[in-house]
This record gives sequence, C-alpha cells and structure tokens, in this order.
Amino acid sequence: MIISDFHTATTITAGIATLAIFSFLIKENSFYRLFEHIFIGIAAGLGIIQGVRYFLWPQILRPMLGYDIVTFPDGTLSKPYDNTVLLYLIPMAFGLLYYFIYSQRYAWLAKLVIGFSLGASAGLAFKGFFAEMLPQLASSFKPLVVMENSEIDWLSSVSNCVFIFTLLAVMYYFFFSIKSDSSVEKKFSSSGRWLMMVCFGSFFGSTVMARLALLVERLQFLFVDWFNTLRSVI
Repeated sequence: MIISDFHTATTITAGIATLAIFSFLIKENSFYRLFEHIFIGIAAGLGIIQGVRYFLWPQILRPMLGYDIVTFPDGTLSKPYDNTVLLYLIPMAFGLLYYFIYSQRYAWLAKLVIGFSLGASAGLAFKGFFAEMLPQLASSFKPLVVMENSEIDWLSSVSNCVFIFTLLAVMYYFFFSIKSDSSVEKKFSSSGRWLMMVCFGSFFGSTVMARLALLVERLQFLFVDWFNTLRSVI
C-alpha cells in the first residue's frame, strides 16, 4: 500500500482514529486510550496555537511591537505609535506571578493571581446569572387573553394559559415551606412534577437525536469515504 496523497493519508488516519474511539463500546482498551490521549494533546496544542495566532499576536504583541505600522517610501508612517498598548504589560506581568507557585518562598505571589481570578470569575458568574434570569423572568409575564385585530387569538391565548399553568405548577412543586394537605394542592404539585418530566424527556430526546446525528455522520464517513479510500490504495 503506497500513500502519496495528503488527503488520502488524513482520511485513512481519521478512519483508524474513529474505529479506535468506537472500540470503547466493547471495553476500555489501550488502543482507545492511545487515541484519546492523542486527541487531548492535539486539542490542547491547537488551543494554544489558536490563542496566540488569533488573539495574543494580532491584538497585543503586534501593536505593542509596532508591526502594524507601515512605513511608506517617503518615510511617513501609516499611523503614529499608540503608547497606550504598553498598558498590556501590567496584566501580563501580573499573570506571570502565577508561576511563583513553584517557589516555596514566594508562593504567596501566586495566591494573589489565583484570588483575583476567582473574584473575577465569581463576578462574571453573577453577571451572567442575572443577564440570563432577568429576561426569562420578564418574558414569563404573558397575557392570558391575546387580542389580534380586535379579535381573540385563541391559539396564542391557550398557549399562554398552558405556559402560566406550567410555570405556577412547577414553582409550587418546589415550594416546601407550607405543607399541602388538600387533594387539590397535591394534584397541582403532582402536575408540576409530570410537566417537568415531559420537559426533561424532550431535552433527553433532543440530546439523543444530536448524538445520533453525529453517529450517522461518522458511519457515513467510515462506509463511504474511508472504505473507498482504502479500496483505491490497496
């Protein structure tokens, strides 16, 4: 078997890697672990390269070194050097303090970076929570009767009524402060649980469909592209 084409080599390698990952369905084996480690290593290396190529170099290092300034034949510059880009040196120096974690004497400097990172992450998490929850809270206020051109839009009205009932039932199911003794309260709480099960079932079904779509794509690659490539080189 002689492989002289780069596309052919990558197709054959991708097929072998796919079979290695699928071998986990039989049992965990060294063949699967080998390609798992290769995938993790390639993903980590690619992430570093992508970060340097598309963020660190064009947005920080290139302006800081002045490589984005073009010198014309008459000696004039395309734009003056922006001294504000030197401010990037402050967070870069602060981030380098993390490597003091390997020093027993100056390890406290790394704790400053770790504490700052945790605080910034917590702040972003709070911001993201409110940015996600507040629009959902505002959109939960729906009219029970929807008017369209001076007439009742029955489809939208029924949809909003089902939405409000589902919202109240699910919230009441998690309201444990007051003990429910009446049969109406118990049925209302039970309906909230069943409605949640329907929602979880739809989520699970969409997840399964997404996984099956990936499986079909890989099987199509194996039985069509990979198999035909093997036939062409053998």
